[in-house]
Amino acid sequence: MGLLDNLERGIEKAVRGAFSGRGGSLGPVEIATAVRRHMDRESFTMSQGRSFVPNVYKIRLSPDDFAEAKKYGVALAEELCEEIIRHADSQGYTLRGPVRATFVKNTDLRRGQLNIESTTEKGAAPSARPASSATSSTTSSSAPSAASAPAAGGHRGSGYDSDATIVSPVVAPPRVVAVVEHDGARHELAANTVVGRSSGAGISIADSGISRRHMEIYRQGERYFARDLGSTNGTYVDGERLDPEAPGTELFDSALISLGGARLRFRMVTEG
Repeated sequence: MGLLDNLERGIEKAVRGAFSGRGGSLGPVEIATAVRRHMDRESFTMSQGRSFVPNVYKIRLSPDDFAEAKKYGVALAEELCEEIIRHADSQGYTLRGPVRATFVKNTDLRRGQLNIESTTEKGAAPSARPASSATSSTTSSSAPSAASAPAAGGHRGSGYDSDATIVSPVVAPPRVVAVVEHDGARHELAANTVVGRSSGAGISIADSGISRRHMEIYRQGERYFARDLGSTNGTYVDGERLDPEAPGTELFDSALISLGGARLRFRMVTEG
């Protein structure tokens, strides 16, 4: 076993044991469970049936619980970030940016109580839901006893109190990309991708039933659309022929695109 493996196991053991043996207090399992439930409540569906969840979380703890959390520093917050990413992946949620978790001491809370506030930052769509907050075991409390720390890599301001805030480094979630699968190959889509027989097409397919510039797949925000470019034999999405005079047809994950003798599968793929 290498040094990194030993280090990872040591951090995991420390995090799991952070609150052991203290009846009525919050441990990592309870905190993670509360955050997962908060994510489920705060998820919302936008285009392509995709569900989005916030990527920045502030967890307010009572002074007693915060004192225990502080013993383990950022390891606890980093583990929570990883759990947020794991839960998002297991539920099919999309995170709009890197994940950050902050623990804050709040004197209005009693041992065993916490308050969770979440927001979406860095790359959020304009139509995304605004910052939201929810609580577990207690109602929303007043402002924390110290100012929230800046994002990882930033400088500490005059109101920053390292004794009252624990901040994780930002953790990047897996990247979600749009691709077209054809004949065993996977083509990542650009903002505008032309499909046709021409060697200059973004996706070139040697098929006599396909026009030189047959159809186009283009992106608007987080959504992808297909439109026929006046091809001879037409373009079909899930069996429906596209009207060249009509606006583009939105593509959803696993949509089947047929042109000539070719069959293309549109996919939203998670990388990393």
